[in-house]
Amino acid sequence: MVEMRENTQTQENTNATPETITTSMILEDLDSGIDRTGIKTKYNLETWEVKQMFDHPVLKGKKAKRVKRLSFSFVDDTVPTNPDVLPGQVDLIEAIEEVENTSIKDAVIDEMNGRQEMDAQDQIQEMETRGDDWANETNY
Repeated sequence: MVEMRENTQTQENTNATPETITTSMILEDLDSGIDRTGIKTKYNLETWEVKQMFDHPVLKGKKAKRVKRLSFSFVDDTVPTNPDVLPGQVDLIEAIEEVENTSIKDAVIDEMNGRQEMDAQDQIQEMETRGDDWANETNY
């Protein structure tokens, strides 16, 4: 009798195919540089499944973007770094003063524009009144 050797190395699939794969998931993968082969591996798909997915009108003709990564760490050392101040952080008092100054300037500009507009309307009304007075004087 011949004994059969048992296969002790069972290959487990590390990537399980999700229940649902959406077009937005695939588009996100393409934007992050994952090509069709990477998508096939990521979602544990067959080649024909990937081909059929890319026949969908939203995915048709889409390709993975080339993501270029620097081979080094690039740091801006021209900006003084203060560990207490985060990038984009502003001083509250300075921000309030800036808003107040801007508000006052805007109010003054609005007031000046309003006065100019009123003066122009007064001049137009005065000219119309003079024209009416002249017409009444010459009318026999």
